[in-house]
Amino acid sequence: MLRAMRVHSILPDALTRAADAKLRAAGLDHVAHGTADPVNAAAEAAADPQAIALLGPYRSAAVAEAMEASAPAGLALLAPVATWAGVTRDDEPGCEDRARHRGTVLRLLARDTEVAIRLGNHLLAAGERALVVAGAHDYGRQLDGQLRLAGLPRAERAEDADLVVLAGLAGEPEIALVAESAPLPVIAFDGVQGAALGDRKIRAVLPYAPVDGVPTDELLVGVQQGRRAAELVIRALTEGANDRETVLAAVRRLGSFDAHGDLHDPPVWLWRVDSAWNLQADRPL
Repeated sequence: MLRAMRVHSILPDALTRAADAKLRAAGLDHVAHGTADPVNAAAEAAADPQAIALLGPYRSAAVAEAMEASAPAGLALLAPVATWAGVTRDDEPGCEDRARHRGTVLRLLARDTEVAIRLGNHLLAAGERALVVAGAHDYGRQLDGQLRLAGLPRAERAEDADLVVLAGLAGEPEIALVAESAPLPVIAFDGVQGAALGDRKIRAVLPYAPVDGVPTDELLVGVQQGRRAAELVIRALTEGANDRETVLAAVRRLGSFDAHGDLHDPPVWLWRVDSAWNLQADRPL
């Protein structure tokens, strides 16, 4: 039965290999498109009468573009690592140009808004105030708005703050501003890996939890999510789903996704960062 159905993927090599191993072992045909042309790949998947799910693309922007082809066709799109709120939501900061997913997208990581909420709750519970340094780009503005939505306690000056929260990107001007605030500790969102932030305590807040047996470098590029996406499709089929509509419904139920396509209670963790930007799991939020 499974051989009459096909899964397409638009993923980097490491995630493709992880998903392919699961799909092939289950007897499912798998068309791996890679990441070069996600829009055409999604159109090919949507036009394939045997296609019952699409894994990927990888980046949030590519997911939004791919949905223009996959969503009208009713094809479930499992997004392994896309964290932009607009992939699934239209009611949060940063969603002004949201994706039109028509209920077909299922996200396997916490969205940025959820990460901001967890961090805000953590600092409120600790009684700490943060100097927020956000980049003057879409990502920085989005995170700044999400932190305000989360009620993160703020200080306007470094001398009044207990720590710095960095919402930015490596190589952008906000990195130099944060370096000047040493020795205040830093909690940084994803996107600043490798940046020189000075001699201080640095942690990253990320939508990843450690997994036994999975190396950290694989975990943090989403290999586990690529594997998980394939497993969910396989479970849906083995439980009786047999077309695009029933696969979408079954995966939503099996993966504990909400009406928007986001996970219920997804993991968010603080990770310790050393001087070479090696990460070690610290604690869940």
